[in-house]
Amino acid sequence: MSGYDRGLGMPSRRSVLKNIIGTVSYAALVPAVAKPAQAAPKRSDEFIDYDALGMAELIKKGEISAREAVEITIRRIEAVEPIVNAITTRTYERAFEKAETISADTTFAGVPILIKDMIDVGGVRRTDGSRMMLSNIPAENVPYIDGVEAAGMNIIGMTNVPEFAQLGIITNNSAFGATRNPWDLSVSALGSSGGAAAAVASGMVPLAHGTDGGGSNRLPTGAQGLFGIKPSRARMLPGEAGGVHGPFKTNQAISRTVRDSAALFVHTEDPNGPFPTIGLVTGPSTNRLRIGFALTLDGGEPVHPAVAAAQENTAQLLRDLGHEVVEAAIPINASEFFTNFNGAFLGQFGVFSDQARAITGTNAMDSGLLDVFTASLIEYGSNIPADLQAAGLEYLATVPGLFTQVFSDVDLLLSPCMPFLSIDANALSPDTMVNESVVNFLQAGLSYTAPVNVSGHAAMSVPLNWDPETGLPIGSMFQTATGNDRLLYELAFELEEARPWKDRWAPYSCKYIPV
Repeated sequence: MSGYDRGLGMPSRRSVLKNIIGTVSYAALVPAVAKPAQAAPKRSDEFIDYDALGMAELIKKGEISAREAVEITIRRIEAVEPIVNAITTRTYERAFEKAETISADTTFAGVPILIKDMIDVGGVRRTDGSRMMLSNIPAENVPYIDGVEAAGMNIIGMTNVPEFAQLGIITNNSAFGATRNPWDLSVSALGSSGGAAAAVASGMVPLAHGTDGGGSNRLPTGAQGLFGIKPSRARMLPGEAGGVHGPFKTNQAISRTVRDSAALFVHTEDPNGPFPTIGLVTGPSTNRLRIGFALTLDGGEPVHPAVAAAQENTAQLLRDLGHEVVEAAIPINASEFFTNFNGAFLGQFGVFSDQARAITGTNAMDSGLLDVFTASLIEYGSNIPADLQAAGLEYLATVPGLFTQVFSDVDLLLSPCMPFLSIDANALSPDTMVNESVVNFLQAGLSYTAPVNVSGHAAMSVPLNWDPETGLPIGSMFQTATGNDRLLYELAFELEEARPWKDRWAPYSCKYIPV
């Protein structure tokens, strides 16, 4: 019996469920000032080893109901959320209502999912991690969320992000606080999909939505032992209001298993986009690949020895699987890239200052609506000379061509996700004043991932290594040419079979914490 199907076919799944959730009422499951006296006792979660498709199969067989799947998920959230702080908005009532209407014939049959708090879900608060947005409730779904719900997923809440994603590599804000890494609470969950990754790593849900605008689905998954993918630009259904695509940001899953991500991909790729749809990928390819290995980055931060050892280990695994691994280089200089990136875009953050001024009549720093970090980043960007914007845009327009040249020689590019083994949870905070050293630190963390977003090609982080000294996960990043997303999934399936990671659980997770 495979790890995916653990427990399938065993008798009396419903009786097991009743032992877990008992007769607990909805009131006992939601946050409250005072806990109900008769709340159900905490027990081990007998369903924790199921991925989303495994849970969907139980619903399809009638062994649990979609409503019971919501109850299980609420129990998990309430057990570990006080520890990891991954949630900004709970949508429990909405999820219970939806559970009565989602067809069991859909792919996920009502399995709950958490959505990153940077996308419009109709009738659900979207805050972007900011106090300025606490009353923002979009009227309707964007197309990507329509695809998520058409897949049969039941939205049960929203996950934490840095304010407007500007804190970047660390998920922390003054509106909701810092999200903590379930593998080690003293290190960052990274970002900006830090809440989504922490929710999956802690076992709240097996699958969560994330967005990736500079590494946001790869950095947190690399740090938390999960699978994360950044599809090609415009591959997925639009995630912005009005049906438009962001210039760098794409949407897709963060998951414990490759097959969950691949199954959601089918429902969320855009049939009218610039690429032929790839459909459902169900396993590895027999084709052997030529894979470029780029351990270092010109002009970048030195790579931590544990990170370097992990990537060497990944390269050897690829050789053992019959792939050709050759030396390669990432085709940018990190310092040159970020000089031009900052010149092109940091000045545009002033839009948040304009919003704050419209509400309060004062500037960003004095408004009280924006974190000090965000306000000082706006000020930092406003001091960039205007003539650098045109030069920056001109340089960034050359980046896709640089990567096209690389992918004319290799099928894939292997590299670290970031040069650091980990980042201290308190390295940056909402009260950090942005200066040159802070910007340099942010850029070092994003140096391997952000160029991919500018180029628009596809990339993923795969959890193949854990540091033997600290026990922390170390992701390996793979990149491939724009539109070649299928190749990533096929390799991910192969790597998952060769070195399974699904059953490696974080210490602060529902695997070990009773629900």
